[in-house]
Amino acid sequence: MNIASALIKQTLELRDFETWTQTYKRYLPSEYHSLHNIIDKHCEKFHSMPSIEDLKLEIRDSNTREKLYAVEAVKVDVEPYMLLQYLKNEYTQKEILTSLEDYVENSVAFEDAQESVDHLHQIVLDIEDKVDLEEPQESMQRIELFEPEEDLEKYIPLGLNEEYDLDIQFSPRDLVMVGGKRGAGKSVICANIANNVYESGKSVIYFTIEMDSRSILQRCCAIATEVPFSRLRTKNLSVTEWEKVAGWWADRFVNGQDRLKEYKQHRDFEKFHQELKTTCEILPTQQLNVVYDPSLTLAKIRAELDKKVKAMNVGVIIVDYMNQVKRSNLPSRTGGQYDWTEQIEVSKALKSMAQEYDCTVFSPYQTDASGEARFAKGILDAADAAYTLETYDHEDGCLTLNCVKMRSASMKSFTSTVDWESLKIGPETALTPQEKDDSTHKTGEDVHDL
Repeated sequence: MNIASALIKQTLELRDFETWTQTYKRYLPSEYHSLHNIIDKHCEKFHSMPSIEDLKLEIRDSNTREKLYAVEAVKVDVEPYMLLQYLKNEYTQKEILTSLEDYVENSVAFEDAQESVDHLHQIVLDIEDKVDLEEPQESMQRIELFEPEEDLEKYIPLGLNEEYDLDIQFSPRDLVMVGGKRGAGKSVICANIANNVYESGKSVIYFTIEMDSRSILQRCCAIATEVPFSRLRTKNLSVTEWEKVAGWWADRFVNGQDRLKEYKQHRDFEKFHQELKTTCEILPTQQLNVVYDPSLTLAKIRAELDKKVKAMNVGVIIVDYMNQVKRSNLPSRTGGQYDWTEQIEVSKALKSMAQEYDCTVFSPYQTDASGEARFAKGILDAADAAYTLETYDHEDGCLTLNCVKMRSASMKSFTSTVDWESLKIGPETALTPQEKDDSTHKTGEDVHDL
């Protein structure tokens, strides 16, 4: 039985519009493309599936009409949705074989190990783009009004402002973005969110492009312990601060508290560190897992998520930052990662990953002098929530996240305190410098009136 003919026959006879909307032309052999175009044109014009008799009247091309007669003659008694799955499987297998043949013929002889792995991940990514792998949505008749409790438990707050968190938390299928100029503090926000989710008992997968893994861990440690970052990085700490840092580090390991007791006796952090590495396992489901890759691609992100998300109880995936992520390491025919189409594809891919892995994705993006997304305004299209970062002088001790997009809640902005020594943001609300000036001016007027 020809699967393509059987599928078209069944969708037409049963008027199965839902299955037809999932039947992409690329799934079909080329000789069926003209017939697919005719059916699509009818659906678009009349908003319903045509019958075979309708198509006989509409088709003018003799070859397409003969193909329709051949479809009509097919004998089949299988549900259209099942036929679509068979056709999709057949198409996917052919695409895999074609891609692998091309890879073996043109690349395998001269690529090193990492390039070979990246190339194979890219093949998977390309095929996933071509094939709809998502499960069909639940019917409106059977869907439940409220989300299950286990899904609600996956919602996370940003943790940057306790008042804001009371109203707004993010679903495990959300893509959340924050824009800022170069050096404005985007990575500081990422580190704070990572630490907040980690302290809630969940794991974090943190992809970093510009800062290495140690730098990220040092920032998270400073935020958690409120030890000045500059002195932590140079190991210039007091006895009390060393103890705070040791306590934070011990909490990352199973039985780490036993090693911490020993540390308090000898006060040798290097010895303590070595004993943790050699005698204790890192916590399996509460980790700050940092992936440093200066040439980060979507394929690399997906490969890491496939290995880690289910095993680690991940609460948030952080990609720092979006403008630097490449779709592929393969040569680009356009402007590469700085081309607007490339960046929009990256944004859409991160949103898809949030849905596929059932985990909130957070990613900063770079803005220009006007506050607009640099290179591509369209990267915000896929976001469920987006903010722009407004910073002030360090002595003001605050920053503002201005909400510029929100799908499922009100567009509320907030200003939080910042301790620039430890890099900790919030959770207290703060006044902006302008609000402080207005308050002082108003107080002065009231005194004058008295």
